[in-house]
Amino acid sequence: MRSGNDLSGWWKMSKKITIEMVRDVNCSPEILSEVLKRQKNDWISCCAARNPNCPPKALKMVVEMGKNDEVSCYAAGNSNCPTETLKMVVEMGKDDTVRRYATYNLNCPPEALKSELKQGKNDPVSREAAKNPNCPAEVLQMVLERKKNDLVSWCATHNHNCPPQARLKWLMAIGRIKTPDLSKHDVQVIKDYNKPDEEWEQFKRMVEDE
Repeated sequence: MRSGNDLSGWWKMSKKITIEMVRDVNCSPEILSEVLKRQKNDWISCCAARNPNCPPKALKMVVEMGKNDEVSCYAAGNSNCPTETLKMVVEMGKDDTVRRYATYNLNCPPEALKSELKQGKNDPVSREAAKNPNCPAEVLQMVLERKKNDLVSWCATHNHNCPPQARLKWLMAIGRIKTPDLSKHDVQVIKDYNKPDEEWEQFKRMVEDE
């Protein structure tokens, strides 16, 4: 509990704190922490939770309160939010917006993203997990091997870690591109740049444009 002098000092400081101050990337971590300790879901707290200077301990405190409010979302999306905190949020399995911000965070660990995508859901949380650059290639392949034409699969195909072969097989499985009849293509013709195989080239362009 704060002493009388501490309370007096905080009251004086709080009167001087403005949104412009907490939005400033040079705002001191101490001020940002003090703002979040108030445990309020107001705009000044949201700005503090978004600030890249906000210390991990303060962000952890906000997220671990387990609230599904705006300040918690911003805290879970902050790049300073500890990895173990993000992992805890994702694996708790709550159907809330905070989990979506956690899977969006670039600090979210691969094992947490895998845990989310193994459930086979097509919700906003799973889509963020599939887009996250920390998502392992084998997990993205697992998503595409379900052969579902859903948004989480499309997110997986646009992840840079997605194996090209898995992406191609998925596009064929959902009928976006036709499986080429390789018996029509002579290897020598394909290799002959003076006589390009137009059908084969068109197929490759379709794959690249998807």
